[in-house]
Amino acid sequence: MPSYRSQLTRAFRLAAFIVCVVNIVTGATSVPGAKVDSGRARAKFVAVKAATTPVDAAASVFKWNVNEKGLPLLALPNSHLKAGLDQSLSYPLDQFSFPVFQALTYDDERARYLLPSLSKESKGVHFIEFLPGESKNTYTSTDGANIKLIDNDNMKVVRTSDGTKYIFVRYPDGEFRCATIKDAGGASLNLLYTANGLLLHGVVDSAGRTLTFNYSSAGIKSLTQTWMANSEGLTRTWMVGEQPELAANIEVKYSHAVVSAFTKALPSNATVRQYTTAMADADKTLARIFGGPNAVAGANGFEPAGLAATYPFYRGDIIGDDGIRRRGHLTYAMHLYGSTDGTGDSPLYVPAGFTQHSGPPSPTDAAVTFYYPRLGNLTDVTLAVFHVSDFQITPEGDRVRIGSIGGPGGSSASYKHSHIEFYRGNTGLPPLAERPSHRIDPSTIFGK
Repeated sequence: MPSYRSQLTRAFRLAAFIVCVVNIVTGATSVPGAKVDSGRARAKFVAVKAATTPVDAAASVFKWNVNEKGLPLLALPNSHLKAGLDQSLSYPLDQFSFPVFQALTYDDERARYLLPSLSKESKGVHFIEFLPGESKNTYTSTDGANIKLIDNDNMKVVRTSDGTKYIFVRYPDGEFRCATIKDAGGASLNLLYTANGLLLHGVVDSAGRTLTFNYSSAGIKSLTQTWMANSEGLTRTWMVGEQPELAANIEVKYSHAVVSAFTKALPSNATVRQYTTAMADADKTLARIFGGPNAVAGANGFEPAGLAATYPFYRGDIIGDDGIRRRGHLTYAMHLYGSTDGTGDSPLYVPAGFTQHSGPPSPTDAAVTFYYPRLGNLTDVTLAVFHVSDFQITPEGDRVRIGSIGGPGGSSASYKHSHIEFYRGNTGLPPLAERPSHRIDPSTIFGK
C-alpha cells in the first residue's frame, strides 16, 4: 500500500483518545476583542480528548467558525491548549470528521483510496474506503454515505453529498494532503504547508483570518490567530501543552523542526502494540540478506522509523470500528528501502539456493518469483519480489543480485522500495486475492 507516508507525528493515537462530537451553537466567546453575534451559528467540529483526562466541554473544545467574520477562525479557551493539537484538530466530513493533519492514501494492492477519519458513532478511527465507480477516474465510498472521490492525477477531490469539497494535492514527498476545504455555502479554508510539504504551517479562510502553527523540535508549541474585529486587526497566540516557563502572550516563531525528532504514534486499533528489539534485529537481518550496505527493511508489521513522520510506522493487522480484523500491508510481508529516509537506491538480492525462477518482472506487478527447496529455517518456499528494476541474475557468493529496488509499480517518485513476500509451496505468483493466505512470516524464516 504505497502512499501511507510523510509529515509530522500525525498518525493519531486513538487507543488513549475518545471523540467528542459537538454541534456549535450560538453563544459568547472569551476571546479578547471579539464582538459576539449571538444570532449566528458556527460550524460543527470534532475534538479528540485523552481518555485518561476528564472531558470538560466548556473549557477544551475547538470551534470552527466559518460564518462570523468578526471572530477568529478557531474559537479557543483563554488558557493554554492541551498537548496533542495535531491529533485532535478535525473538520466535519459527512457523518465522519477528517483530522486535517492526515493524508489521503492509496492501496495499490487492492486498488482503493483510504481516508483516515473519526467515526461519530463508534468514537474510534475509521478509514473511509473508496473503490472504483462506474465513471472513469471516479471512486465511491463503500459505507453507504455516497462520498465521491475524483482522481485528477496530482489532485484528488473528495465530495460529500451536501456538496462540500476536500481538495488533496500531491506534495514533493509524494503524499496527498488536504489543500482546500470548500463547503456548500461558499466558505473555504486553505491549508498551507512548508515548501517540502512535510509540515502544516497554517490555515487561512476566504475572509483572510489565519491560524499559524508554530513548531519546535517537540512538535506544535503554539497557535497564533489573526482576524479583524471592529475594523481593528487582532493577533493572539495560544501556547500548547504545559509550558510554565513561557508566558501565555509570548509568540513563538515558526522553526523548521527536524521531522525525525517526532515520535510516531500507534493507532489504537493496532493488534501489535510494540516494535520490539527482537523485531528490529529481524529487520536488520532481512536488510543484510536482501539489500545493499545502507538498506533498511520493514517487516513484522512495522515500517522503518526513519521514513517521514506521518508515514505510518505500523502497517500490520488492525481491528476496524466494526470489530472486523483486517490484514495489514506488512502482515507477513516486508518492504526494502535503500536508505533510512526511504529515498535511497540499493541493489536487490535474494539468497542463493533457488532451483527455478520466473522470467523478467511481470508488467503489472514488476514481480519475480524464486522457488527454494530450502530457505533459511523452512523447506518448500516461494519467494516473490515486487518492484524490481534493472533485472539480472548475477551470483555473488551466497546471494544473487536480481536488480535494484523501486521498479515499475513503486509507490511514488520520492520513495523507492521493493515489496517482498514468502509463500508456502511452489506457488509461482498466486492470484492477488490468494496471496494473503499463502504468506509466511519473514521474521521466522531467517531467525535463530
